[in-house]
Amino acid sequence: MRENFYCLLIFCFIFTIISCGQTTEENVSSAVSKTSDTVNDAGGAINNTLFGGTDEVSCDNSKAFIVGNAVTEKGCHPNCPKMKAVIWNHQKCMTVVGDSSYAVDATGHNGSIYIADDGGFYWIVGKSITKHQLNYSGYKLSEVTGIDVNSNGDVYVAGLVCKNNCKEKNLYNAYWKNGELVKAFRENGLSKDGTTYSEIHVAADSKGKVFIPGWRIDLHHYVDAAIWINGNIKILANNADSEATDAVVGSETASGSNVWISGAQGGSTRGSSLAGYWLRKPNGTISGITKVTKVRTYNSPKNWVYSSRATSIFVSGSKVYMAGTVNVINAGDVPVYWKGKVQHELPVEFNLNTCDYCTVEPKDIALYQGSVLVVGDYHDRNEFVDYTYTNGEAKAVYWLDKKLQKLCESCGSSYAVALVVMD
Repeated sequence: MRENFYCLLIFCFIFTIISCGQTTEENVSSAVSKTSDTVNDAGGAINNTLFGGTDEVSCDNSKAFIVGNAVTEKGCHPNCPKMKAVIWNHQKCMTVVGDSSYAVDATGHNGSIYIADDGGFYWIVGKSITKHQLNYSGYKLSEVTGIDVNSNGDVYVAGLVCKNNCKEKNLYNAYWKNGELVKAFRENGLSKDGTTYSEIHVAADSKGKVFIPGWRIDLHHYVDAAIWINGNIKILANNADSEATDAVVGSETASGSNVWISGAQGGSTRGSSLAGYWLRKPNGTISGITKVTKVRTYNSPKNWVYSSRATSIFVSGSKVYMAGTVNVINAGDVPVYWKGKVQHELPVEFNLNTCDYCTVEPKDIALYQGSVLVVGDYHDRNEFVDYTYTNGEAKAVYWLDKKLQKLCESCGSSYAVALVVMD
């Protein structure tokens, strides 16, 4: 699936890149202690731990961090190093957090980055780097799908578990609090091929309510968008195929919290399935989906838009931002973000109409210094060398103000999974 660890320090100069490695926890702690007197702000703790806390270069001046995975050597087949969980800042400086099955999600809290790993644990990266194992409590782990930290500092991880055979029909959705399994649950009475599935996200509020977005297949074989609240399912849409992909806690009140949920809903006819979002209010009521506006995309006619899908959601005040893709005839999936219902295309360097195996998928979105920042995965088939995919074909990227930036040109492969912006 997707314990010594390494810290890779890359200082980015105009013409020269200098890197040095630390191979023990003592070295990391030493580096942190030398700069502890300068750890005053949220981004500072991360920058000092990961990038050395030096003022000589730009690597320690960012408060925007991209979490992902990388094979750190290019053209290394058949002797490639193991996949690593990594963190970049938006100046493209990268550090290795540790060996990873696959980092799947991340969030920030109180100056630290929390990273969920498919190996059944989570990292906390702040003034030091620590690793925390999940307790399966008699189950077998199938998959880790998300992580969030509520305002109280409690860490919630979502995933899938099973008792014996981990086939899809035997899976339970599950969530953990501070490493301990709270609940494993599944839906009964579905069709024989019915299943439920949580997406790669989770959200938690200060009152301990845990929101896991996903979908289920019902008795009529529709795919229904769903949100599980402390393990209890709430169907968001069941009149056409739909899914919930992300959830975020917005403002909280004495009676509860506003929870925004991204996804898509619509039928099988061209142009009917569109990205959108639901709002769960503090009293527990959930609005109908607010769909994005379908517009002409990738210089193609508007009626060539087949569907759209949001993969992540971010809320700032009353403004809702989502990242995702629009599926266009001939072009395939086109990367975009939406502010409210208004679509903004994200540029790519290849021609989606002619490059059949070129793919790009936005994974997360936030605001950074007033500008929209989107991170995602980018596969340029024009750079294909061989099927080992260790020659840089797969790249983690970001777009800031709709300007494309590649994060690790020297990596054999790299993937972005989450964006953390420190306030």
